[in-house]
Amino acid sequence: MLENLKYKKATAEDIDELVRTRIIVLRAANKLTDDVDMSLVEQESYTYYKRALEKGEHIAYLVYDGDTFVGAGGVSFYQVMPTYHNPTGKKAYIMNMYTAPKYRRCGIA
Repeated sequence: MLENLKYKKATAEDIDELVRTRIIVLRAANKLTDDVDMSLVEQESYTYYKRALEKGEHIAYLVYDGDTFVGAGGVSFYQVMPTYHNPTGKKAYIMNMYTAPKYRRCGIA
């Protein structure tokens, strides 16, 4: 099953796919049914990805088995006030980790 896996670093051309996968992640994580309106989250996610990918504030990977989407993951970079232990204040947040149920426990994430 894992011979055809492709890991693709997302670019601005992938924003629609990133937004689609973000909604999948949020529905799965929050146990939301398809009838829950996520249109505002979709709009705001699109705006976020457009800006953050352009500025290098977010890196995302999409995983495909052939043409089938099977997983995603991302890292958001941000800055807080500097501290003694973190003089630059730079931090990262791992987010949007998702693997389709059929592909879980295969080392994809």
